[in-house]
Amino acid sequence: MSVTSTAQSAPRAMPTNHARARRWRRVRETAFWYLLLSPSQLVIFGFSVVPMVWSIYYSLTKGGILSKHSFVGLQNYIKAANHPIFLLTLENTTLYAVLTIPIVILIALIVALIIIQLPHLQGFFRSTVYFPLIIPIVIAANLWAYIVSRDVGPLNLILGWFGIPRIDWLGDPTWAIPAIVMMEIWRGFGFYVIILFAALQSIPKELYEAARIDGARSLRLIWTITLPLLRPALGFCFIMATIFNFQLFDPIYVLTKGGPAWKTSTVSWYVYQQAFEADNVGFASTMGVVLLLVILALSLIQLRFFRSDIEY
Repeated sequence: MSVTSTAQSAPRAMPTNHARARRWRRVRETAFWYLLLSPSQLVIFGFSVVPMVWSIYYSLTKGGILSKHSFVGLQNYIKAANHPIFLLTLENTTLYAVLTIPIVILIALIVALIIIQLPHLQGFFRSTVYFPLIIPIVIAANLWAYIVSRDVGPLNLILGWFGIPRIDWLGDPTWAIPAIVMMEIWRGFGFYVIILFAALQSIPKELYEAARIDGARSLRLIWTITLPLLRPALGFCFIMATIFNFQLFDPIYVLTKGGPAWKTSTVSWYVYQQAFEADNVGFASTMGVVLLLVILALSLIQLRFFRSDIEY
């Protein structure tokens, strides 16, 4: 009886030992990969997570950078909801995004489609369109200030050829935001060209050949094949463009300082001014948290909209 029982229990123990060995091996592999990722995880935690938590805490307090902070609860959020300048900066930030995002991605898509059709010099053209993005922002902004200068700018010179009077691009409240939008399109479209070009390269050519056999032509190919298969890449571009443009700060700081009459101010610019010039860290943190929630909500909506189940 005992021999039989031992013989029956041995086969059961072996699979259990193998399962434990496999689980232990997975644990060791997972720990190894997390160990390799730990330096970047620490950087992300130290420079992203911790400041975000501190910002949320400071948004519930009142005080300056070096002064003692007193807890005020949701008073800063109530103040932000009724603050005319903050609401104006939020409106301006939204206007920047609405004007910039669709145009820059449309231009990037057209340029990417053109480059993908070129048999030679694709690398040259990719480098050319990406070049404005690697120019330091201060240099790029000063270069753009010269381009849109009222008196000596090439843009006004070209418009003068068509009988259009000179425009004070950065001094006129009506034209200041379009001037900065044009700069952001010029600087940023190369990034989206590279993303979309890489996505276009991954689309199998056999799909286009089969569609041509069925009689499809250029626009039909783009509408039925290219755009559906580019949906994940387009979603990524829209989300990144939303994040970039809702955090717009550098061009405002260099070109207009938020003027004229707050007409070009963004939330990021006003956060900087309240934190480092007005020494109102609590209210600045509140506006930063509100901006974070807006970006998060828009990113989640776009992520769901551009979600694609197409595989190829």
